[in-house]
Amino acid sequence: MGTSGQKHVLITFGRSFLTLELTRLMSAAGHRVTIVDSIPVGVTRFSHGADAFHRVPAPKFEPRAYCHALAQIVVDEKVDMVIPIHEETDILSMMVDIFPPDCELFLSDFETENSLHNKFEFQELLVARGIPALKYAQVRGPDDLAALDFDAPFALKECYSRGSQKVHKVTPGDPMDWVEFDPINPWLAQEWLSGTNYCTYSICRDGQINAHATYPVDYAIGGSSCLNFKSVQHDAIFDWISKFVRDMNFTGQVGFDFIEDPERGLFCIECNPRATSGIMMFGPEDGVDRAFFGTNDEIITPGADVDKMIGLGMLLYGWRKDSRRGRSMRQFVRAFRSSSDVISCPGDQRPAILLPFAYLGILRSCYKYKVGLAEGFMHDHEWDGLRISE
Repeated sequence: MGTSGQKHVLITFGRSFLTLELTRLMSAAGHRVTIVDSIPVGVTRFSHGADAFHRVPAPKFEPRAYCHALAQIVVDEKVDMVIPIHEETDILSMMVDIFPPDCELFLSDFETENSLHNKFEFQELLVARGIPALKYAQVRGPDDLAALDFDAPFALKECYSRGSQKVHKVTPGDPMDWVEFDPINPWLAQEWLSGTNYCTYSICRDGQINAHATYPVDYAIGGSSCLNFKSVQHDAIFDWISKFVRDMNFTGQVGFDFIEDPERGLFCIECNPRATSGIMMFGPEDGVDRAFFGTNDEIITPGADVDKMIGLGMLLYGWRKDSRRGRSMRQFVRAFRSSSDVISCPGDQRPAILLPFAYLGILRSCYKYKVGLAEGFMHDHEWDGLRISE
C-alpha cells in the first residue's frame, strides 16, 4: 500500500460533521480520502476533500456485512488506514482479522474499546487504578434498583449510551416504575455532581497523546452534547489523560467528559473511545494528520483563539432553555454571531449549500426507525454491547 508521505485513508460515518472536518484536514495535507456510510447521501459526500464514496450496510443491523464491505474496499482501493468515527469502532475492533495486514485500523483491541465504552466498566477501571471516581452502581434489574443507597440526586443512564440519549436526574424517593431492563445493556447510577464541565478530544498512538483539545461545555443539547467549541488549556485534565492512555497503551481517538468541583476536585464522568467534536477545533495549519500516522514530534493542539459552532445544531437546539445553561436569549444570539460555523469552509462550500439535501437521508432514517432527529442521526451506527459472535 502507500509508501510515500501521502496516504489513502478510509473514514466512516460520512453523514457526520466530524467526518467532514477530518476529511478536509486529511485532504488539505495531501492525502486521498474515501468515505463510507449506510445512507446514500451524507454531508461529507459533497466535500471537495472526498475522493470517493461507498454506500455500505448499516453496522448496527448488519455488522458482519459492514466489516466485510469495508475490508473489500480496502483491498480494491489499496487503503492505508481506516479511521472509524462513531460506535462502528467497537464493531470493527471485533473483526480486525479480516482486513489485510498492510492496512491499519486506527483503534485499540476490542477488550480495551469495550471497557472504555461501557460506562460501568470504565468506572471499574478508574477504581482499579486508584483514580478518584464519583459514587456509582450498576443496575441490572429491580433488585439492584431497590438496593441503591444514594442520599442525594444521581444520574441514571444506560451503560451503552451516547449524547443523543437522555441522562435521567433522579432524586431519592422518585418513582422508578418507568425503568426498563435490558440484559445486554444495563443501567449505571452515578452521583450527580455540580461544577464546571469539560470535554476533551485526543489522538493517541501506543499510549502517547499526539494531538489534544480541551473545551468547556457551553451550549449543548440537553446540557451534554456540545454545540460550540472554545479551546482552553487545563493542565490537570491533560495530565490525567496522559497517564490514563499510557496505562491503557491506547491507540485511537478518544474523548473524556470531566467535571470539576471547587471543593472536591476533578472527576472523569465517562469516556468515549472514538472521535468527538473536538476534532472540529483543528485547522489545516495544525497538521493534525501527522497525529494519526505518528509522524509529529510535538503534541498538536488547536489555536487559543478557536471559537467554532455547529450552526445547524445551534439553530435547532442551542436556543432552548436546557441548552443555554442559564444564559439569556440575548447571550445566545451574541454567541451565535461571534462563532464560525464548522460546516462552512472557504473553497469547500458545497456541504453547507447542500446540507438540507443531505438531511433528507437522515430524516428518512428517523422515519424508518421511528426515532427523533438526534437519535436518527446515529441510530444505525450505534453499538449497545451485542457481540458479533452472538
